[in-house]
Amino acid sequence: MTLMKLDAVEVLSEFESVKSQAKQLRQNVKDSLFGASDELENLVETYKDAKLHFGRITTEQNLGVYLRDIEMKGRDYSAAYKQKALSRELDAECDKAITTLKRLAPASSKGDFEILTTLKQQFEELYGAVPDANYEVNVNEALTAYEKGAYLAAALIASRVILYASDQIRGEFAEDKVQFLHDKGLVEADKKAALRLLIKAKRMAKKFFSYDITAFPSSNDVLALLSDTVRMLELVSTVSKADAESSDKEERPEVTE
Repeated sequence: MTLMKLDAVEVLSEFESVKSQAKQLRQNVKDSLFGASDELENLVETYKDAKLHFGRITTEQNLGVYLRDIEMKGRDYSAAYKQKALSRELDAECDKAITTLKRLAPASSKGDFEILTTLKQQFEELYGAVPDANYEVNVNEALTAYEKGAYLAAALIASRVILYASDQIRGEFAEDKVQFLHDKGLVEADKKAALRLLIKAKRMAKKFFSYDITAFPSSNDVLALLSDTVRMLELVSTVSKADAESSDKEERPEVTE
């Protein structure tokens, strides 16, 4: 039998339903010695089905989050206290799944959609100005991942674009890079805005593009990274344009009368 493929939002809904029913069942089970366990057994089977979908999603996203196996077959759960204990196990595992899936559920707010639309337009305007076509390839991958709700993948791709773009600006440290931009007349006189951008963008990029496996980006985190990516590509395109103009001047022969 082929498992029907569900997205993160649908699987999230399944776990929320299991959690709600487990709570209700726990409240309804009387503190008598024995009780009917059919309802709990059906709930466990629903959990197991949702767990299969969850495992596929977390594997695709390389999340490394796993849920415990919960089984009733071949075991005696007729005692009320055992049923309550098992319902609490379901609660705990559902909470873990719900927390993870909420990070993956695609953004549906009008505000996020408008921000994403604006970012796409800005990227389109920049693609022809940046010196490397790989910027476009990577940014498009990040945008696609975001739209699918794969926030971790989107954050990792956007972060590597930011870090690579920063490396293309001459200077070892952020201050050196800003001084280089200032000397070429490419940033405002006080240099503070460009310095803040470089430090903020690199700090956030390194937060996700690192060995910290506890860092999971939200929808807002990814939109912020994509916005920083736009600013970084603007700097790179400005430097590229200035270098091209400088090269043209050097190659152009002097005209003598």
